Amino acid sequence: MQPPELAKALLTEAAEWRLLGLLFEYPNPAWREQVHALLPDLLSPGLRLLGEQALEYATEGLHIALFGPAGTVPIREVTHKDGVQFGYLMAELAAFYDAFGFSRPRDEADDHLAVELNFIAYLKMKEAFALAAGDHRSAKITADAAGEFVREHIALFADPLNTRLENFAPDYLIEAGRAIRQRTGASPKSAFPLSTPFTGDADCEDMSCGAAVAGNDLIQL
Repeated sequence: MQPPELAKALLTEAAEWRLLGLLFEYPNPAWREQVHALLPDLLSPGLRLLGEQALEYATEGLHIALFGPAGTVPIREVTHKDGVQFGYLMAELAAFYDAFGFSRPRDEADDHLAVELNFIAYLKMKEAFALAAGDHRSAKITADAAGEFVREHIALFADPLNTRLENFAPDYLIEAGRAIRQRTGASPKSAFPLSTPFTGDADCEDMSCGAAVAGNDLIQL
């Protein structure tokens, strides 16, 4: 696949990861606007249907019952890990986010599922922009970081998340969980600490890991 086609494919992936992140966010009016705006960029009919179903069925009460502090489906990474050093996990996540200029919401913790999914969407978009600019080295750094983050964080709780969703959630969220699991693959079940905390390096400095340019309205991060 040539760079322009690959960049386009990455933007498609970014839209898909962004939708999956939105499905686990609090469904306020701004959320509805973002889901509506994203639907035309979803090439997968199945994912587009999930977005449409979310707009129809998602409510504040459902979100709180499932994902709130006393909810039946924990969606923070730390709750799915035994013996995790909470401070280490949060420091590792913050290092990833800061290295790539990712602005996360103030009302959700760094290990919230929606934040982690939106980070992958952001990295896919950033990689696409690097490829479009002919900066293959920066694109590879970003792609490697995305792969590591998925393996070491999202994949590690995709399975228990799916179990909880299948037991308690409506169909569109069950399908969203399966879509996440399909993208992460099997959990590596690595021991904690998961990896050396990502702090960036000379390569990251050379690629200018600040926030990605706005580009278009494909993903509103």
